[in-house]
Amino acid sequence: MVAKKTLSHIADVSLGQTFRERAETDSPESGIRLIQIKDVREGELNDITSLPYADIEPSKLKVKLLAGDLLLPLRGTRTEAMVFRGGGGNVTTTNQVAIIRPRQDGGVSLDYLHWFFNSAEGSVLLESIRTSASIPNISVKNLLEILVPVPSMKKQKQVVEIYHNWCAQRATLRELIVNGESLVASAAHEMLGGG
Repeated sequence: MVAKKTLSHIADVSLGQTFRERAETDSPESGIRLIQIKDVREGELNDITSLPYADIEPSKLKVKLLAGDLLLPLRGTRTEAMVFRGGGGNVTTTNQVAIIRPRQDGGVSLDYLHWFFNSAEGSVLLESIRTSASIPNISVKNLLEILVPVPSMKKQKQVVEIYHNWCAQRATLRELIVNGESLVASAAHEMLGGG
């Protein structure tokens, strides 16, 4: 049987930057890139150049993301977690996104936590602590109390390898579907006298 630990015992969790008004701007003046809820997708973010700029004075930046942070949306109904790997500049996120940093002594790897929050079990746990307001949200207090199964590092590595393998297969399947739909559309277009 795998031991379970509360998230508060294995990771530090904080919120992103608070913005009083609009969080993003078209002006690169601040030099600070911004990750919003809509940008958080299962997988990793390596390239920050497509991110918008934050509407904030650089001196007021309180929350700077570090490579290896795990980002989790707290507002809305999506529960995808994303690993921030991008470097090369100041990047922040809004206070509607949790920043999860596994502790050195927590006995859990970043990649394992990434898998966990994107797994069916992780989604069910997150759903169980989501409020049912007009805009559903998850409080950091409740997030810190969820129980995460923490197997040995060897087993975590095995789970992560299986997960990464599946992610690669899923990406290939998506490409095959797009190519297949394109071929069908082209063939149908040709048969209907379009070319």
